[in-house]
Amino acid sequence: MTIPGGFRSCTETDASSKIFINSTFSAPAGSERHYDATLLTLLVLGSYTLCIVPLLATFTGKRTGNAAVIKYEEKPPKPAFQNGSSASLYLKPLVPRGHTHFLKTPPKDPSRKSLFTALNTVEKGRQKSPRSLCIQTQTSPDVLSSEKALELAQYKSKCTKQSGIILQLKQLLSLGNTKFEALTVVAQHLLSEREEALKQNKTLSQELVNLRGELVTVSTTCEKLEKARNELQIAYEGFVQKLNQQHQTDLTELENRLKEFYTGECEKLQNIYIEEAEKYKTQLQEQFDNLNATHETSKLKIEASHSEKIELLKKAYENSLSEIKKSHEMEKKSLEDLLYEKQESLEKQISDLKSENDTLNEKLKSEEQKRISREKANLKNPQIMYLEQELESLKAVLEIKNEKLHQQDVKLMKMEKLVDSNTALVDRLKRFQQENEELKARMDKHMAISRQLSTEQAVLQESLEKESKVNKRLSMENEELLWKLHNGNLCSPKRSPTSPAAPFQSPRNSGSFPSPSISHPDDLPGNQRQTEGISAGLTLPATAHHPP
Repeated sequence: MTIPGGFRSCTETDASSKIFINSTFSAPAGSERHYDATLLTLLVLGSYTLCIVPLLATFTGKRTGNAAVIKYEEKPPKPAFQNGSSASLYLKPLVPRGHTHFLKTPPKDPSRKSLFTALNTVEKGRQKSPRSLCIQTQTSPDVLSSEKALELAQYKSKCTKQSGIILQLKQLLSLGNTKFEALTVVAQHLLSEREEALKQNKTLSQELVNLRGELVTVSTTCEKLEKARNELQIAYEGFVQKLNQQHQTDLTELENRLKEFYTGECEKLQNIYIEEAEKYKTQLQEQFDNLNATHETSKLKIEASHSEKIELLKKAYENSLSEIKKSHEMEKKSLEDLLYEKQESLEKQISDLKSENDTLNEKLKSEEQKRISREKANLKNPQIMYLEQELESLKAVLEIKNEKLHQQDVKLMKMEKLVDSNTALVDRLKRFQQENEELKARMDKHMAISRQLSTEQAVLQESLEKESKVNKRLSMENEELLWKLHNGNLCSPKRSPTSPAAPFQSPRNSGSFPSPSISHPDDLPGNQRQTEGISAGLTLPATAHHPP
């Protein structure tokens, strides 16, 4: 049972299993009992590990410690020696046997494990201490008093340790309480979610039942609609076959009429086009003759003006050439005169220098002979030294003059090269003048040809424009004739009553009839398009008058 605002009982298993009768979401029968059993086991284990084990450990530790202290204080040890005979004291163990299994069971947590090990060591020490007292009763009473003081100090330290352990256990107990509260909150949350899930399952099962009922009704309606559709399809196919037969008969009649009409119109248009073409040919021939006459007159005028310009240019060219030749001859004569003068002056200088060189050589020879004779006689005068210096200076002057003569020879060679190059340039100038005249003649020819071509191009452009205008006019007339053909002769009374006449498209919007060609009227590609357009126009009203 459930209390409002409280816990749900873990043993409640009377879940509503009747909700999943007609649904596919039916859960197994023992799932809820298994769920409650798992919750119970989790709660029991958590409470045992968190609360019961540390509490039992603390209670057993307190009882054993207090009992040991009280017994030790109430029963002081008897004297060890009575009447010279040794007697042994037998003390009971401080820890009762009934609670030892709590201390020997190892806990799961590491902190609790350390606490239990500490308690076990304390109890073992307490168990061993009476034996040691039994052995030490044989000693003197002074030694016993000192040992009592030591044991009291040890027990006090142990009591302080146990008090710290008790505080730690209390802290662990508080932590276990908080964990237990958290577990209870989680269990409440899980139970609330379970109730919500059960409610959702109820609603979903109801919706599923409703949907199944709707599915049955929809399936029946679908079967009825399929039967009706099949009946309508059979009726529609029979009606379509009838319409196709009527349409084919109408098409054959229309094709025959249109072929006859179209052949007659094409012959008429061909005759008209041939007559107009002959007229335009005569007009173009007259225009061409006029243009040839004007072209020849303009050509003669241009040739006359061009010949006059050529003569003027030739005269100017001859005058300039004669002036250039005169100036060139004058320069040539002046250069030859200068060359002759320089050659004469250089020859004179060369002859003078040669004579001086000969005299100086003779002097050198004589001076050398004198020097040799003087050296033989070992006679040295200052005049001889002076003459030797003069000889050396004369040698230097001779070398300088030889260099000058060499430079003048080089200049003469350059002048001869200039004269040769000048003659070559004159020959080149003549050759270039001839080439210039030839190029001028070619340019004149090209100019005449280009002018002739430009005039011919203008004439051809004009003729093309006129022909394009004529073609446009003929196409317009052809379209008008076709439009008249559609509106006039096609509305014949020989049609069936089931296929009424539909309005044709305008000839400018529909490209069914192209412009007629001169070759043959039966080779035109517009017949097929025409029949297709007429068939489309006839099928639409037939279907409108006889719906399925």
